[in-house]
Amino acid sequence: MSSGAGARARRLAAAALLALAGPLPAGLPALGVALAAPAWRAEFDEICAKTQDAMALSDEELRGLVARSDKLLLELERLEPTQRKVFLKRLEGCRNLYQFVLDTRARG
Repeated sequence: MSSGAGARARRLAAAALLALAGPLPAGLPALGVALAAPAWRAEFDEICAKTQDAMALSDEELRGLVARSDKLLLELERLEPTQRKVFLKRLEGCRNLYQFVLDTRARG
């Protein structure tokens, strides 16, 4: 493998690990920009970043997150199989949590 091919392989491996790691910590915004994450990834990170605060969100915010999740699910269907499986599963988990909070409030 040439040194250029090796460097490319290392960059791809690093990008794959970061993609599976979830949202970047707030102190590392430059790292995300350096890897030029696709637009869907920014939307994914924004949606799933609020799961820990789901109970504190208003019903309107929760409905908005559910709608955004549904829209993004369609976009994630176009990813290559490995990425699609990982990100669909994670996004469905975030969406289901927001919907659960809405449903629980409606019953109570």
